[in-house]
Amino acid sequence: MKSIFIDCSLGISGDMLASALFDLGVPNSIFLNNLVSLNIDKNYKLKFNEGDSEGIKGIVCAKNEIQFKELSRSLNQIKNLLLDSRLNDYVKKMSIKVFEILAEAEAVVHGNQISDVHFHELGSMDSILDIVNVCSAIDFLKPDKIYVSNPPSGKGIVSTSHGHLPVPVPTVLEIARQNKIPLTVLDDKYFGEITTPTGIALIATFIDNFGQPDNINIQKIGIGLGNKNISRPNFLRVLLLDEDDDYIENNKPSYETIILQEAWIDDSTPEDVAVLIDRLRSTGAIDVICYSVDMKKNRKGICIKAIVYPKNKNSLREVWFNYSTTIGIRENKISRWILPRRTVSHITKFGEVNIKQVMRPNGKNSIKIEHKDLTRISLNTGISIQEIRQRLIIELSEFYKLDDWSF
Repeated sequence: MKSIFIDCSLGISGDMLASALFDLGVPNSIFLNNLVSLNIDKNYKLKFNEGDSEGIKGIVCAKNEIQFKELSRSLNQIKNLLLDSRLNDYVKKMSIKVFEILAEAEAVVHGNQISDVHFHELGSMDSILDIVNVCSAIDFLKPDKIYVSNPPSGKGIVSTSHGHLPVPVPTVLEIARQNKIPLTVLDDKYFGEITTPTGIALIATFIDNFGQPDNINIQKIGIGLGNKNISRPNFLRVLLLDEDDDYIENNKPSYETIILQEAWIDDSTPEDVAVLIDRLRSTGAIDVICYSVDMKKNRKGICIKAIVYPKNKNSLREVWFNYSTTIGIRENKISRWILPRRTVSHITKFGEVNIKQVMRPNGKNSIKIEHKDLTRISLNTGISIQEIRQRLIIELSEFYKLDDWSF
């Protein structure tokens, strides 16, 4: 599985991200085609040059300075500009999404309706091109997942079309709030903006997970340099990763990280707990267990534990807090090794049954017949479950042989 990790711990802007993606291997033609697709003045030049920032080598985006008739643009004007262009549908869609995120934040900051928002610096052709360049680069790479580190807040004061504003500027803060993007406070001597509105809007558009994946195989690294000289390295890096589907290889066990959620409850009935467990399972829990515990004041309580894939952890939190009496849950990352397995249907003399087949490290494999199918057959035939299981195992002995596995 191909993923990318955007490490923006020192800052992020649109041109830095585009430069890093170029360095990662996105062809220059992708970016040059955007100039044509957007019908930008032929005298406008876009180049990615090698450079360094305080000894760190990378790529810096250089644009020649020509005078555009830069007027403030509304969201609808930018949408029409993009929709009327020759960009492909994906790049149009994602570029518009970035500007919608910016517009939603600007509307809150200025107390306007989204339709009344007018972009000044953010509506310039430079900003539009930065956003389109990143969207087209992501389209070229087609990663399965995008991980992003927490962007830094920055500090100080900057000059904008609205006058002097504190850093992080209001739009950056509002995008972070609306999209639940945690900002980090960098121990930095530089006073100024290091996470731009464009940069954080791109994060909000493409992010799948915050933080780097637990197990990574780095294929390539792209370094994008900022244009500011801030007396420290000023760069962003993008890592192209092969997550190896957690090392699934024939009969080898695979390693993965999952989430354990846990709560101790002493003020719910057994009936209520049963409903909660059903909700947790139906919402995506891999499994749920419960057992009795002695709690404070010698109260008998129930410990409920759910294991869940990281992508479903937020949904399960909603279940805990909306459908149980708990006012808090414990949550930890845990690791596990699992054997390759699959569940398939097989036609037998008793009809169709579902079978879980597992491959062992020694090359052998085992099967387990779904108990609900054994129960159904027993009720229909009057034969004991034990006898049905024995007959099916004999009949399915040929099924032990491996064929085309899919996980």
